[in-house]
Amino acid sequence: MKDWLENLIKTLAGKLTLAFLGLMSLVMLGMIVMLSFTIGRGPALAFAIGGSTMSVILATAAFYAFVSRITDPLRDLTEFAQQTNLKRLGVRLDIRSGDELEILARALNRMMQRLDASMKRIQQLAFVDTITELPNRDRFRQETDEAAKSNAANNLVGAVISIDVDKFIRVQETLGQIAGEELLGLVAERLSAAVRASDRIVRLQTCIARPALLARTGISEFAVLIPDIDDPTQAGRFAQLVAAGLRQHFELGGHHIVLGACAGIAIFPQDGETGEEVLRSADLALSHARNGGRNRSVFFTRKMNQRALEKLVLENEIRAGIDQGQFMAYFQPKVDLGTGRIHGCEALVRWNHPTQGMVSPTKFVTAAEETGLIAPLGDYIMRDAAKKAAAWLRRGIALRVAVNVSAMQFNDDNFTAKVQSILAETGLPASLFELEITESIAMSNPDRVIRLLEPLRNKGVRIAIDDFGTGHSNLAALTRMPFDVFKIDQSFIRALGKDRNAPTMIETIIAMAGGLNYETVAEGVETQEQAAFLKKRGATLGQGYLFGSPMSADEFEAHARNWAARADGLSPAPSIEGLRRTS
Repeated sequence: MKDWLENLIKTLAGKLTLAFLGLMSLVMLGMIVMLSFTIGRGPALAFAIGGSTMSVILATAAFYAFVSRITDPLRDLTEFAQQTNLKRLGVRLDIRSGDELEILARALNRMMQRLDASMKRIQQLAFVDTITELPNRDRFRQETDEAAKSNAANNLVGAVISIDVDKFIRVQETLGQIAGEELLGLVAERLSAAVRASDRIVRLQTCIARPALLARTGISEFAVLIPDIDDPTQAGRFAQLVAAGLRQHFELGGHHIVLGACAGIAIFPQDGETGEEVLRSADLALSHARNGGRNRSVFFTRKMNQRALEKLVLENEIRAGIDQGQFMAYFQPKVDLGTGRIHGCEALVRWNHPTQGMVSPTKFVTAAEETGLIAPLGDYIMRDAAKKAAAWLRRGIALRVAVNVSAMQFNDDNFTAKVQSILAETGLPASLFELEITESIAMSNPDRVIRLLEPLRNKGVRIAIDDFGTGHSNLAALTRMPFDVFKIDQSFIRALGKDRNAPTMIETIIAMAGGLNYETVAEGVETQEQAAFLKKRGATLGQGYLFGSPMSADEFEAHARNWAARADGLSPAPSIEGLRRTS
């Protein structure tokens, strides 16, 4: 539009100028002809011609004034069109011609005013977080980039502190999105005050000329830009002062909420020459701070880059492994402590890596959780386990298979439908399928547990609470939830004979399960003495190396057939090598 307006104005102005020059040329030509015709004809005629000439000159001047009233505003319009761009929307026209051009100028001014307001709103949406009204990650990166360039030119040092608000996600999931946003606003206010106070304490007068900048950079993450700091180690003190502001409780809707914070610190230019590099370094340090526990501050080191690269390689390999079917379910038997017969099994993930062979879960499960791949991996193992159990059933072995459900899988609103689809796809009866969720998942959102698991339980799927006794269960909430099985954590079983309180703890869990009409599965059973103790106390099932280690589907099938043929089911399980020799 700007180019079209500019071209139109130039064309009109040019045509009017040509018209004026053409008229002037005709007037001059007429005067020359008249003078040449009247030379020597007397003063009277000369006076008449002179008067006529003066009239022509006055008329020409009047015409020029008329043309100027048009061409001058057109020149103003041309300059306006040339000066206007997205960075100069404050340009305005001042045309007072009293005609259509003035009307056009006023219309253009109104248009520019609206455009200016729209661009400011776009800037607001693009660079300001709408919930906290703090700068967002893009704006923070730009500001850090400018600070890094300035510091490099002036030999100054700055810092970026990435902060993660601990427990915020849990609060939002419990109280809802609206309460979560309200809490974010309170956190932003608290952090803003803490940043201003810390800035004055740590940087003294420097904070006046170049104050620290606070931004929201993620769901529960904030970042602080310290443009320059004399002693980089003081950035750690700055981070501690800011994080301390979050440890005082918040009041929200009648709830008393206590949060915490971890911080990752990057110094520039040594940890990055651009805003993106510095922020990435701070985020890496923050990741290490989270892994080390709550309320920690960690400075970035170069080794973190190497670990991050290794993590990225592992992530890509896990993703490829899922796509290429490298993962598989291994099965560990569960034995009925009363009859000694194999009652079912638990499916455990194993990775048959193309170059490393069989990889232990300790090598990849944490990485899968951190990268979000635990959900597709868990779905893959759930489907594989159901498929193998359905194949056993077709060959005459009806054993219930249990699979672990991760928190990320359980956060999927389609979880219920996904399990139903897997059962329909594999043909496994629901009564032979069991889901294990941890005590922490169950207690984090009891209503969600009921909503997602009750329909599956009504179809016949068994629901187990894993690692029971290691968390903080609300017994009133437990009785409302659709559980069938308590799994006694192996730490209690291993403590038998070592901790005098262990027998009491186990007996209490078994009694509680009996009162609720739940089965109990004791994990980590490795000795005949442990099995005898559990049987005497009324535990339902035992699982552990006494009865068999995790094994492939074919090995488990052979193991189950061999075990069924044994007269004494509670004697030590035969080795896999022994099974291979006899099968």
